[in-house]
Amino acid sequence: MILASEKLLNTSDGWKNFATRRLARIVPLYWLATTIKLAVLVTAASFVLHAEIDWPYILKSYFFIPATNVDNHIKPLLGVGWTLLFEMFFYAIFTLCLFIRVNAIKFCAILFCTLSALSFFKDQSWPTAIYLYSDPFVLNFLWGMIAAKLILQKRYIPKNAAYVLIPLSLLYLFLPRTIEWGNTITYGIASFFTVYSCASLEKTINMKAPKLIVYFGAASYSIYLFHPLLSPAAPEILKRIGLISPTISVLLSTFIAIIAGSIFYTLVEHPTTLKLNSSIKNTLGKKCVPAARTE
Repeated sequence: MILASEKLLNTSDGWKNFATRRLARIVPLYWLATTIKLAVLVTAASFVLHAEIDWPYILKSYFFIPATNVDNHIKPLLGVGWTLLFEMFFYAIFTLCLFIRVNAIKFCAILFCTLSALSFFKDQSWPTAIYLYSDPFVLNFLWGMIAAKLILQKRYIPKNAAYVLIPLSLLYLFLPRTIEWGNTITYGIASFFTVYSCASLEKTINMKAPKLIVYFGAASYSIYLFHPLLSPAAPEILKRIGLISPTISVLLSTFIAIIAGSIFYTLVEHPTTLKLNSSIKNTLGKKCVPAARTE
């Protein structure tokens, strides 16, 4: 977001441009995936795990309002949307920073560190939203902002250091997650070094990812949203043909998720986002002119 908003910092209505583009990027596909999940729930409730018809809860799910599900977990109807609850919260804070023209990193550092500190005292009697966001998980947004700022300032990790940090950080991230190994904060820092090191190498050795990898990266949002709706087809297919193999089931589930998610990206997400961004540009483009700089 630091990179995406760089040209909006000193423009009038830059905050509005940022917010509408983020909504165009996130909301349509999320609503589509949520609606598919709802349709399955309404027509074949027995096939949907951990779900029930609760219209106030469902409405909150559509609008990224934290709510407790049937299992007493703070998740939307589309389970993987729990990350979007955090993401939309971050977008709202970042939009506020653009609107009031304050340093986003400093503002978020104060807010997110405060929320992380509150996590040691939170109680389930707290309002749902405050309970959810009082979590060290929000620091991950801060690490990303810091990494982006360092890259913009051309302060790169030395090449040899990056070659060491990337495998070490990834190894740590993929170790079994136990109290002995670490916690949300340490995993977030390891992620920071992974991203910062990769971004530094990209700049220092002119590293280019293969086009197919770049494509799957672009399609990752579609893959992420739709994989829980489509991947369960794999074990069901194998069961029907009498082939019971966890390994094959996992591989087939992964294959289905990637292919189906990529199709959604190509046919739905990408053209929809382009069309919406074009409309936003036509509506707000002329308004986003340089504004008087304030310190």
